[in-house]
Amino acid sequence: MWVSSDVSHDFGLVKGSRMQTNHGTVTVAGVFDWPNDGRDMRFAYAMIAPAASSGGVFQECWAKQWPQSDQMDELLLSTATKNPKSEMRPGVTALNKGFDAHYDAQKGYLTRVTRWMPYLGLAVGLLLGVISVRRRRLEYAGALHSGESKGAQLLGIELESLIWAGVGTLATCALLSAYALRMSQSDPLAVLLAAVRTPLVLLAGVLVSSLLTGSVIRQTQLFRYFRNR
Repeated sequence: MWVSSDVSHDFGLVKGSRMQTNHGTVTVAGVFDWPNDGRDMRFAYAMIAPAASSGGVFQECWAKQWPQSDQMDELLLSTATKNPKSEMRPGVTALNKGFDAHYDAQKGYLTRVTRWMPYLGLAVGLLLGVISVRRRRLEYAGALHSGESKGAQLLGIELESLIWAGVGTLATCALLSAYALRMSQSDPLAVLLAAVRTPLVLLAGVLVSSLLTGSVIRQTQLFRYFRNR
């Protein structure tokens, strides 16, 4: 027998417990959770016993499916048997009432609140790249005045930006990877690929904006930068 977590809590039953019933002594094979999240609550406080599929006709046939499909509905209907004495007609219904029969998972994903996060990450990355270079524009203009070539300076800016922004991106992706593996039971890779878009786009924004901001710094601006400082 399997017992629900509520029955287990009220009667102190755990896996391996033995209890007396009107059909004799039974052993608890396991405890199952049945939370009130929209599903059929008939089994929230129940004991379940296995039965052979050849033991007779059953009133219900269940199937787990995600996403929902018409093919599965047709398969479930194919298990129905005809009973001339019964006026009830077989039908397919959702055990979990939290979703209607036409729930569109793809539409729900595309309209999620966090769909704008990569764009926000890009904006933040562009801003960080501009700030990081502008705060050192006096230094960069002085380096040009001292003979540094523009190409070498831009290469240095990109390498420096790649180091500090790349370390932050690497740490973020590592944390997201650990979280996806721990929390996603079905497809952690798909969750991770969706989650890492924001830090990766932020890194790209930093590199692009730092390069563009550094390219507009000129040696002739040195004394104006010095005066402003």
